[in-house]
Amino acid sequence: MKSLRVVLLVSVALVCLQSLPAAAAAEGSFPRPLQVTGAVNVELTTGSGSVHVRTGSSNQVQITGHIKATSWFSDAERRVKEIEDNPPIQQNGNDIRIGQNHDSELFHNISISYELVVPQQTGLRSHTGSGSQDVDGLQGQVQIQSGSGGLRIANIGDRVSAETGSGDIQIEQVHGNVRAKAGSGSIHATDISGGFEGGTGSGHIVFAQSGTGAVRAETGSGGM
Repeated sequence: MKSLRVVLLVSVALVCLQSLPAAAAAEGSFPRPLQVTGAVNVELTTGSGSVHVRTGSSNQVQITGHIKATSWFSDAERRVKEIEDNPPIQQNGNDIRIGQNHDSELFHNISISYELVVPQQTGLRSHTGSGSQDVDGLQGQVQIQSGSGGLRIANIGDRVSAETGSGDIQIEQVHGNVRAKAGSGSIHATDISGGFEGGTGSGHIVFAQSGTGAVRAETGSGGM
């Protein structure tokens, strides 16, 4: 009798599982060109997704978002379409905010990766919860942060701040002070004109300075 009950319970559980909707997935993208004049300030946030920034035209910011959605309620395609039609981009003159949203339900289980082509005279603040970031050629200040993901920053004309909870940081050719912090990962910083402050909980630090400035480096587990 006991074994029969077990068989019945297992059968009921299997029927219930089969009746659940399968996870639906959908992908999409949105291109957004924005006209600007003069120096640009960009603030970007994405919960999950990579960020790639490079330089281009002096009077335009080109934003391309790549959306991935997963849902247990078969509405992934609908949510992707809503984001494509109304992407999380706000512009106020030369100040541009990307990824700011107030609809937590719409963006639940959504990943958006961004590709940006910006003028050289651009300052950037970028944060991703999970994803790599690659920034090249900006002449303004750069501040990037990732909860988990590698960071690469190159050819920057001002100060740089880079922080990741897990991942390596690579920085090269910066004409300003550099601050780099990794919870777990190595830091490589070369051709730094200004001062350098670096720290990693687990990993090694490689540093080469082309100018003068104070240097401070700490590693919890690793070498320099």
